[in-house]
Amino acid sequence: MYASKVGKFQSRLPVVAWRECQDATEGSKGSKPEASTNWMQLLDSYISRSHIHGLYVLFLPTMRRRMRVLWSLALMCACSVLIYVSYLLAERYNNRHFQTIIAHSHAPIQQIAFPVVIICNKNRLNWSRLAEVRSRYNITAAQEPLFERILTAYDGLSFHRFNVFDSLANQPLQSLNHLNFTQIVSDMAWQCDEILSDCSWHMAAWNCCHLFRPRRLPLGHCLAFNELEQRRNAAYGIGTGLLVRLQLHSDHHAPGNLRSKGFILNVVESSVWFGDPIALVPHTRTNVAVSAVYHYFDEATLSLPSSRRRCVMDYEQESDHFHTLMGQKYMQENCRAECQQRYLLRYCNCTLDLFYPPSNYTACQAIDLPCLAAHNHLLQNIEQSGEHPYVHTKDAGLICDCLHNCKSLTLVTELRKSVLQPWQQVNASLVNGMWLNVFFKKPSMLIYKTNLIYTWVDLLVSFGGIFQLCLGCSMISLLEFLHFGLLQVPRFYWQRLRHIKRK
Repeated sequence: MYASKVGKFQSRLPVVAWRECQDATEGSKGSKPEASTNWMQLLDSYISRSHIHGLYVLFLPTMRRRMRVLWSLALMCACSVLIYVSYLLAERYNNRHFQTIIAHSHAPIQQIAFPVVIICNKNRLNWSRLAEVRSRYNITAAQEPLFERILTAYDGLSFHRFNVFDSLANQPLQSLNHLNFTQIVSDMAWQCDEILSDCSWHMAAWNCCHLFRPRRLPLGHCLAFNELEQRRNAAYGIGTGLLVRLQLHSDHHAPGNLRSKGFILNVVESSVWFGDPIALVPHTRTNVAVSAVYHYFDEATLSLPSSRRRCVMDYEQESDHFHTLMGQKYMQENCRAECQQRYLLRYCNCTLDLFYPPSNYTACQAIDLPCLAAHNHLLQNIEQSGEHPYVHTKDAGLICDCLHNCKSLTLVTELRKSVLQPWQQVNASLVNGMWLNVFFKKPSMLIYKTNLIYTWVDLLVSFGGIFQLCLGCSMISLLEFLHFGLLQVPRFYWQRLRHIKRK
């Protein structure tokens, strides 16, 4: 250590001696003003102590001119490399590329609520209540055929099947336009005690009507389990979740609806309005094993706009991608449902409120039903922006630019169906009935996390490395340079200005 200090002191002696020699020469000759000498001393005081490599060597008095030029070129090259690499680092930071990693491969399944199980009869209406409804709404004998034709269409209605209203074209619908068919359909919808029995939750018997509640869906009126309660279940395997017997009662179906009999099942996350339908056929026992995959974006990504990260948070209501059903949180499925309503409004100036939660949109009346049928071919599929050239469909679909929720849960279902034998159908009323069992497949779930590949911490570390590589300096060196340029130089000229004024 002593030797290094001596060497450093000796290396600076020529500069000090040179400065003293210059001062003595200038003092004797009087060829340079005193201010120039003071400025050189100030510059020497900074350069001789600077931690930026190469500056000191440039001002050595013993350095030959040729070597001084070479050292200047070396410093210029180092600065050029520094500027170029710094530009590349800044560009990489501004690109904000993402990566998705597995944050947890065995997260406990009880961290999430049990799925919402929605059951819909393919025959939406209990036709045995038709006489009661006709009497309640004062339907005359002349109106009965058209009234029943409309209800038969509603019996098989879903969002993609508005063609059920084809038969209503050129009919005198104005005579029934005063009726609220959404309310009539609700009055004729199946009740929980009519199609559900022998319910079991978490291996304990329950009253089905205490578990299920009415629910609107783009399939009509249905029954939903666990929508509001958000019950949890740590158990897994067959029989540990929801078990229910479904009863068709086909003798109470609309005689004009000749579609296949059965039920439609939706297994969705809480707050999701609807998901992919699963068909349940008669004479079967259907076991639905549910696996969960949770995906979230970390906090660092939320500073970016939703268009960059391709997902939306619930609080980003100012985002161009934030569209959801009234009163519902943002979910991709809810955004698509809202998109469906907007297209119904575009084509027919009304929306079928039977499918969606209450809203401020105008509800379709009887005279609007043929319009829905006429535009059914335009409501068959949902597209993302720019997707149509790559899809082999004649007509454009619903262009819904709906992004995922930044904290989304994906439920993966696996179905196992087995045919019920005659001895398993305990009584005649259950003919064409079926069993449904929904349960967690395993006790854990996958959690994925999306984060930024290159954050501001990585940028800072990279900048530090390239500064050290090119100039051998650090943050302290930059502070020294700022101190010299912003404090010492202005102070020098200020003192010089005051000295001139005094003269």
